[in-house]
Amino acid sequence: MNTLSQPIGGPDSPEPYVDPDRAAAFLNTNRLQVIRMARSGVLPAHPFGGRKRRQWRFKLSELDKHMQEGLNSGHPPVRQRKGE
Repeated sequence: MNTLSQPIGGPDSPEPYVDPDRAAAFLNTNRLQVIRMARSGVLPAHPFGGRKRRQWRFKLSELDKHMQEGLNSGHPPVRQRKGE
C-alpha cells in the first residue's frame, strides 16, 4: 500500500503522473480547486487529450517544488483580508 509521500514503482522507475484526486489529497485541498488552478496555470500540470475537456495529470514532485518555491519567495502564500 502506497502513502501519498511514497513513490509508486521501484527506485529506477520514472515518477508516475497522478490524477487530480491524488494531487488534491497531497495539497490538502479539493479536486475542483486543483483543476481550476491547473487550468489557470497556477499549478504545474500536464493536460492530455486534444479536445476542449482535457484530463489533467500531475507529478507530486513538481507540486512540492512549486509549493516550496512559494514559501521561499518574498510573497505570502495567501492574501490577507483588510484589517488583519
